[in-house]
Amino acid sequence: MRYLLFFLLLLANPASALARAFDCTGRDILHTLPQATQQTITQAAAETPYATGLLWQAEKDGARITLFGTYHVPHASTQNHFDTLMPMARTADVVFFEMSAPDQAEFEKTAATDASLLFITDGPTLPELLPEESWQELRRQMSERGMPSFMTAKFKPIYVSMLLGMSPCQLRQQQAGQVGIDGRLSKALASEGKDTRSIEDPMATLALFDNFTQAEQIAMIEMTLALPLSPDDLQETMYRLYADGETARLWEFGRALTILYGGPTGAADFAKMEQALLTNRNRAWTAPLEAAARPGTSVFAAFGAGHLPGKDGVLNLLAQNGWTITRLPLARPSLD
Repeated sequence: MRYLLFFLLLLANPASALARAFDCTGRDILHTLPQATQQTITQAAAETPYATGLLWQAEKDGARITLFGTYHVPHASTQNHFDTLMPMARTADVVFFEMSAPDQAEFEKTAATDASLLFITDGPTLPELLPEESWQELRRQMSERGMPSFMTAKFKPIYVSMLLGMSPCQLRQQQAGQVGIDGRLSKALASEGKDTRSIEDPMATLALFDNFTQAEQIAMIEMTLALPLSPDDLQETMYRLYADGETARLWEFGRALTILYGGPTGAADFAKMEQALLTNRNRAWTAPLEAAARPGTSVFAAFGAGHLPGKDGVLNLLAQNGWTITRLPLARPSLD
């Protein structure tokens, strides 16, 4: 859904796509969490299938699928990843992304003409749905992310909570035109005429958010506003886990924070989000991957790293279907 976030930012500030440099700073806060929470993260990750690694290969009956777990926002090693992955993707018969470049362009056209996809078009808006103190804090934090109050007021609350979960500095990077590995690869390959496909229907994915009631979505905003943590620190911590290939720990870090700060329903709330946005999608994604990977052909797929590990992760689901899974070497991203 990072493509959706990027589109929201363009809506908020379309004139900001000027080349600028941002020095995003943050600190790794994993070690500052309660010791019991750290142990829970470590233990859960240790019990997760395919817990580490960003680049993988699946083989079966003469077919090959190469899978890369992406970090959707730009980072210090985006160019290195691009240089490593482009030759692999060019030699594949089919390339999958969460959203291909052509489908992203079509999605943006649709969203620009159908306000109901992203905005509250009937009923109370966020200033009416939130307590006054929360609304004023939300206005302040969204302003830091380049989002004016009049637009924040009308966004569906779940999209606001998604934006709040990202570092203001990294969002400004994307507003200024810096692109993550997904966008760079998909645009470059599409421009070369490569067969690039979306692994899911973007409109169907938007519909997933209808599984969350308005009250649940408002609660997500309230919880994010109440987090006693810097968004820049959160992003730095997640990036360091990603750079180390610790995909399971990265996911468990998010679960732990939701349980730690999400109140009595935190664990249940995270489980519902996990089922809707991770587990169900993973299960749906294996079918197009396998259908495209006929004997004698190769497929390349790049999508969020959180979709790789776990018993319901894409790697384990392919393994259960008879694919042989092998981790491929990849240079560790820079932490600078």
